[in-house]
Amino acid sequence: MTWPTFAPALILTALSLLLGWRALPLHPSWSARILVISGVSTALAVLSTVLLVAAVFIAGFLPPEAVLGWGGKGHLLLDHGPVPVHLGAMALVLLGVGLYGTVRLGVGMYRDIRMVRDAPGSVTDQERPIALAVPGYRGGVLVSRGLMRLLTRDQLQVVFRHEHAHLRHRHHVYTTLGALSAAVFPPLGTLQKSLRLALERWADEDAAQATGSRELVAHTIARVALAAPDPRPTWHLALADSHVVQRVRALLGEAPSGNPVAGPALLGSTGVASSGIASSCFQLHHFAALLLL
Repeated sequence: MTWPTFAPALILTALSLLLGWRALPLHPSWSARILVISGVSTALAVLSTVLLVAAVFIAGFLPPEAVLGWGGKGHLLLDHGPVPVHLGAMALVLLGVGLYGTVRLGVGMYRDIRMVRDAPGSVTDQERPIALAVPGYRGGVLVSRGLMRLLTRDQLQVVFRHEHAHLRHRHHVYTTLGALSAAVFPPLGTLQKSLRLALERWADEDAAQATGSRELVAHTIARVALAAPDPRPTWHLALADSHVVQRVRALLGEAPSGNPVAGPALLGSTGVASSGIASSCFQLHHFAALLLL
């Protein structure tokens, strides 16, 4: 097994780590799109590479005749062997970690969705200030009575504008893809955090534009965060559950440019580069062939 086998996954991993570490000077709507494309491409490339290494490693313990007997496609595995023990063991560990992370994510999502769906109506009786954007046919904006008692009428308008922006732009799709990518490949956790920040900033800017006051949005987020200083991690996007300091600072500054040229250009170039590198993984084709065995 030679270095070109790992090159696409390594290149995409480096790109995703760089994007997750340093924020792009773009409107958050473009940053979120770029981050999710990079994260998904990286997760697919890493997963396909690890699957190939693990399959070749396991095939090395079997008789060649048995491997070649897998529908005549077993030579794909034998051609890449042998795999060093440490490399094969690492691939199996990464597969186990990815499987555990995916199952854990699925269970957490199920619990969060069930908790939200069981809430009677759009207002809960909890005293803790809560505001969630709930996607789906029976979705909407879920708030708590504690939040409604905490905020003024204008601040409540900010809350609903913010959460409706999440629903309108289908941010739950972004968060699901980002969380799944990080579950499959944990080093993408940094990119996932940057993605959540971009999505929250996107909704903040929509709320600021709708209400006409960036200061009002900043004060609303800060007030909710101070009333609930220890938010419970959840799959749903909530008003003041993450990156509060960065968001308030951004809202107290100048509005980001719409990037009519830079945003689409960087999004297109990132999409082309990421998809091109990911598709160059020969192991993707090999994995598809193995599914036909």
